Parts: sequence; C-alpha cells; structure tokens
Amino acid sequence: MLSNEHNRTPRDGGPPRSPSKSSRAARALLALACLALACTAAHAQATSATQLEDVAAPPPMRYVPEPLRAQLSAARDLKARTRLSLDLADAQITRAGEHADADRFEEATRELGIYEALIRDVMNFIHKSGPVDNKRRDQYKRIELALRAHVPRIESIRRGLPASNAVYAKATLDYIRGLRTEALNSFYDDTVLREPPPPKKEPDERGGDSSQQSPVKNEKKP
Repeated sequence: MLSNEHNRTPRDGGPPRSPSKSSRAARALLALACLALACTAAHAQATSATQLEDVAAPPPMRYVPEPLRAQLSAARDLKARTRLSLDLADAQITRAGEHADADRFEEATRELGIYEALIRDVMNFIHKSGPVDNKRRDQYKRIELALRAHVPRIESIRRGLPASNAVYAKATLDYIRGLRTEALNSFYDDTVLREPPPPKKEPDERGGDSSQQSPVKNEKKP
C-alpha cells in the first residue's frame, strides 16, 4: 500500500508542485507582450507630443497697439514721426529676441507682427503727407537704411525659433524686404529720367514706310 505522503497535493497541505516548462514559457510570453505593449504606448505618446509641436502656431496679427499709436499721433512732424516709428520698431525687435531666448515663441512672433505694422504705418504716413520731394526722400532713405540693419537681427531670431514659429519670422523678413524695395523706389521716383518713346513713322503715299525707302541715286547727265 502506497504511503499517503506520496499522494499529497497542495490541497492536502503538502509542498506545491514545480511549474512545468510550458507554464514558464507562457509566463515569459506574457511578460514580453506586456513589455511590447508598454513600449508601443510610450512610442505613441512621444509621437503625439512631436505632432503637437509640429502644429503651426497661429499667425501673428499685424497691428499697432493703442499705447504706441497714441505716441505716434503726438508726433506730427514728418522727421519726428519717422524717427519715432523706427525707434519703436527697433524696440519690437529687441523684445522679440528676448521672448525667443526665453522660449516664449508665440510672444516673439507677436512682437514681429507689431514691428511689421509700425513700418507699414510710417510708410503710409510719408506717402500721404504729399508728393515726393527732398524732405520726403530723406525719410525714405532713413527707413531703407534702418530696414537694412533690421534684416540680420530678425534672421538671428528666426534661427532660434521652432519650425512652427520660424515660418512667420521668415514671412516678416520677406515683408520687410518688400517695404525696403518700396522705400527705394519712392526715393528714386522723381529723379529717374525716362527715355521718351520714339516718334511714330508716317507711311508715304504708296502706303510704305518712308523711313525705309532706299535713297535716290543721282544720275549723270550725258
């Protein structure tokens, strides 16, 4: 008769049976599946975060805030208005650079939008002040020189912005280059002498072009 000790099971209080090889393999597979699921979730989360960063930020508004507009309205002289506008625009670039250095990217592009509006405003002010004369040419030249110095500063800001914001800094550069060309064209508007058009050629009695007739040779008399 067999001893009862050999027939004990974990239900009888005896030691548990050692797990089989198939059970260990199943547990290993389950662990691997859990690890793969965790990796997949982490990758999806990282991808989602990257996509959120790549979403284009809203374009900045091109406007002059009321406090700045009040300052500009007080400067009625053409030279004073131009100088004040350029000083305010220069300050906007400085603030945009400070925001970009502090990773406040949307604030940086917003300052650039105000900068664009200030330059456009002073260009309109000069244009509406009267016909181009030496006094206005001096102001257009002053603007052109200022914009030439602004371009590398804005380019430096653009390089420090993420792609979603850098696209708007690039738009600011293109816009300012266009205004610089406009200032140059206004500066030379009344000083360039244009060649007058050639006179119209009248047809002769036979309907041909009189300018294209061959000269008549003088015949010798006998």
